[in-house]
Amino acid sequence: MNWVSVFSTTDLFLFEQIKMVLDAEEVVFKERNTVSSMYNNFGTYELFVISEDQEKADKLVKDATG
Repeated sequence: MNWVSVFSTTDLFLFEQIKMVLDAEEVVFKERNTVSSMYNNFGTYELFVISEDQEKADKLVKDATG
């Protein structure tokens, strides 16, 4: 199973919103958080989907972020 990145941000609120959108559309995703818990001033929040769902996820992310 190939996982591809579909979203990356430093904004935790936006990250949570995109997760809710993907979940509502039953798109399976994995998340990765590389934000420093000590300083919160570097790193990113990232979402990955299986390659078969990439097109659908890309459209949902684009619609959600305007």
